[in-house]
Amino acid sequence: MTLYSDAAHPIAAKTQALHESELLSFARPGTWGTAKQRTAIAAHARSARCEAGVQESVGDEALADSDSLPDAAIRLARSVALGGVGIDQDYCDQTQIEGVTEGAYVEIVGLVARLAHLDVFARGIGLPSRKLADPVDDQAPSQQRPATATKEGFFTASVPNPPEGGDVARSLFGAHPVPNILRSLSLVPSEAERLINVLNEEYFSMDTMMDLSYSSHDALTRPQLELVAARVSALNQCFY
Repeated sequence: MTLYSDAAHPIAAKTQALHESELLSFARPGTWGTAKQRTAIAAHARSARCEAGVQESVGDEALADSDSLPDAAIRLARSVALGGVGIDQDYCDQTQIEGVTEGAYVEIVGLVARLAHLDVFARGIGLPSRKLADPVDDQAPSQQRPATATKEGFFTASVPNPPEGGDVARSLFGAHPVPNILRSLSLVPSEAERLINVLNEEYFSMDTMMDLSYSSHDALTRPQLELVAARVSALNQCFY
């Protein structure tokens, strides 16, 4: 049995493997959150979307009780799950004042955004969301911040493009500069890596993103693909 074996149409094996890894990542320790904390964050995010009528419940809301979380962390998870339209620099700063560290803030944003992606994908192929897994271990998170991370004018610190970003930047981005969206989660490299993996598989790789003659979809030209992407971004009130 694969993750989408009940789909009416075949899903690429690489996509299924990536999504299986993504789903399991919520139940494992991160850089800033324990397995129980990350599972609880994911369940709170799902609950917010179900309560708002964005998606249907698959019965995993009880996992929100996997761990006791700061109120600010729960509010952040729920806000990001519903699009994060009200999030600005003041919101980011206040969340940190209320006890969510900068690294934990970035990890929560990345985790919830990746979960929303899986849920929207499932709905798009006519399936219910895939259930969250129980937390798998109690390993302590490393809470390691990249030494080259710095304030570049974004809500949170980030790792600069190579060469300023050092080994972390080269590991994540390669030898050449990449767009800001690919660096948005770089304060937590594991989250940035997962975002990049999703984009590589389902949108454009870093090598093809700036090649405007390249399209990742056989039936759509690059201008058509960008029009769809721009329209979706506008509907989601994405400030990029």
